[in-house]
Amino acid sequence: MRILYVISELSLGGAEKQLVELAKEMVRRGHEVTIYTLNREVPRKAELAGSAVRLIVDQKQSRLDLALLRRLRRTIDSWQPDIVHGFLFDGDFYARVAACGTGIPVLNSERSSNYRLSLVQKVSHLLTRRLADGVVANTYVGRDFAQGLFGLSPADVHVAWNGVSLPEIERNAVAVDDHRLTYFGPGSHRVACLVGAIRPTKDYHLALAVAAQLIADDPCWRVLFVGDKLADVGGTTYRSGSVTEAYKDEVLRHYAQLGLSDKIKFTGLRTDVPAIVRQCDVLYITSVHEGFPNVVLEAMALGVPVVSTEYSDIRRILPFPWQVVASRAPGEIASAMRRAHEQRELLATAQRSWVEANATIEKATAQLERIYRRYVRPESCAAFS
Repeated sequence: MRILYVISELSLGGAEKQLVELAKEMVRRGHEVTIYTLNREVPRKAELAGSAVRLIVDQKQSRLDLALLRRLRRTIDSWQPDIVHGFLFDGDFYARVAACGTGIPVLNSERSSNYRLSLVQKVSHLLTRRLADGVVANTYVGRDFAQGLFGLSPADVHVAWNGVSLPEIERNAVAVDDHRLTYFGPGSHRVACLVGAIRPTKDYHLALAVAAQLIADDPCWRVLFVGDKLADVGGTTYRSGSVTEAYKDEVLRHYAQLGLSDKIKFTGLRTDVPAIVRQCDVLYITSVHEGFPNVVLEAMALGVPVVSTEYSDIRRILPFPWQVVASRAPGEIASAMRRAHEQRELLATAQRSWVEANATIEKATAQLERIYRRYVRPESCAAFS
């Protein structure tokens, strides 16, 4: 089977990471895979080295770049993929428009839920959504959302949960540095971490309130925020990241007002996240909505207890109901985090077992293969049955 993936870029986000892992696993299973990016930001390119995944890096010059659409169409015409699969909004749009009229099935992806499209996005989506033959969501909540967004029948909106490569996570979690010591100095600290860009969907104001409450309840705790572009992790200056500067300003002002800069730290953007997470006592999530959280899977695989607010499929993922705090009350989240630390051994075993049973990259790829077979020509499937 020849699979063409179309995505905006291969940046350090979760969707991009998942695509890289899926592409490599598809190749290992005997398929031919090409990833076509619409922008030159491809820091994950090195992760494809030695995998036989073909990467084509292009660059959009405008929101609707007709020249790029023609180049993508030429790639489709010359390579003749059996299926085209878009990732994220731009990847979805360009995939379905470029493949229009070729007879090649096109799938789009849903990686979140309950969001609003901008006016321009809404118009472009409504005009072209019927060009998609199906949608693959990475959560059940996302599936239900996508069904309304695309107007497709339930039979053409599928769920394929994210998966992680357990051997790769173990390799990436090997650390040379003592991150506890680096960020908080000597002492018998307990460290909680939150991983994610500073954006409204992550609710960093709640995350900071939880951190302050946790430390107030037990001064032994420290909190580490990992994963956004900060020029000064002390908190006042930064480079523009993936969200508006205004929201990041608000969050950093909130952080400064807490007066806890010795106990709460921002690491900035890191490429060694698994190694940092492994050295933490608890990982917590305060998201309002998002898709399937890769960092949660990584923490679960590494034996780090997880506590989360309620969103998406998180109740299907975490083994114990009390790990999900529906109230979004800082005190209740902090209490659940302390409980998770106290029951670390129990949670570590249960979480790892869940990942092995439900969310390895092998299982995710097999599910995606089953979905592809519903759409591609029978002769394309025969060689891989």
